[in-house]
Amino acid sequence: MAPRSSWALVPDTAVSVVIATGPERQGLTECLQALEPQRAEETEVFVVTDREYPAEVLARFPWVTWAKADVSELVPQRWARGFDLARNEVVALTTAQFTPASSWLAVVVESHRRLDCPAIGGPIDPPESGGAVAWATYFLRYSGYLACRDEGQVADLAGDNASYKREAVAALNGALRDGLWEQELHRQFRGNGQTLRWVPAMRVRQRGDVAFLAFMRQRFRHGLRFGRTRMAEKGWPMRLPAIVLSPLIPLIFSAKIAGRVLRNGEHLGPFVRCLPVLLAFLLAWSAGEACGYLSPSASRVA
Repeated sequence: MAPRSSWALVPDTAVSVVIATGPERQGLTECLQALEPQRAEETEVFVVTDREYPAEVLARFPWVTWAKADVSELVPQRWARGFDLARNEVVALTTAQFTPASSWLAVVVESHRRLDCPAIGGPIDPPESGGAVAWATYFLRYSGYLACRDEGQVADLAGDNASYKREAVAALNGALRDGLWEQELHRQFRGNGQTLRWVPAMRVRQRGDVAFLAFMRQRFRHGLRFGRTRMAEKGWPMRLPAIVLSPLIPLIFSAKIAGRVLRNGEHLGPFVRCLPVLLAFLLAWSAGEACGYLSPSASRVA
């Protein structure tokens, strides 16, 4: 068990919010409008984006710090860019695709004041009026949390609704060098004997649709990085079986997601309707992962 540190509890909690834009084409204004009445004077809000927003949007939210991202950067790399700018004790993450609940910031503050874990997250509510692409992204990325109901310890959190004690992340020494990839970050915390906490009141809702081709490209690039990282420093005797078996990835993951949805008993209709799109996203990931296995090293994804 890792020793308790000075960051274990933060009684005078101030929050920095990092909002990364991804392949979505709408939602940022709604996200900022939801945050506006919640923020305190000391609250920092960073929007990390490669887009140029109209002057009226910039004037509408003068309390936002706009950070420029490279067009090639993925969401985890944009989160890391915002994290580096943050100065408050707690850093909360989301993307422009999500609208925080009216009590979101208050719950983040309260949770970090009473819980000595480095990372705290909560549920992502589904896109009620979204189309097949929106629902496919929801099931692909968040079905693993459908069984989470009560507050407690969990193995992982979705970065789109997660918050961190800044000094706990800094203590990992270079953990954000290639981006804030939440599964890798959480694995390091668990390896140090630290826990992650699920707080049901810390809610955001997915809004709007994602552009299909943009999300396909994103899934390919995420799969590419995963494959490169997984096979870093491994020889062909390890790589070849992984490459041969990679076509099974869509079947395995679609079966896992279907099992979660069936056990949960909700959203069966949207799941059936979005299944072709979900399979396309899984194919894009598996193609990227297979290409990553072919790479000679785990070099940074371009």
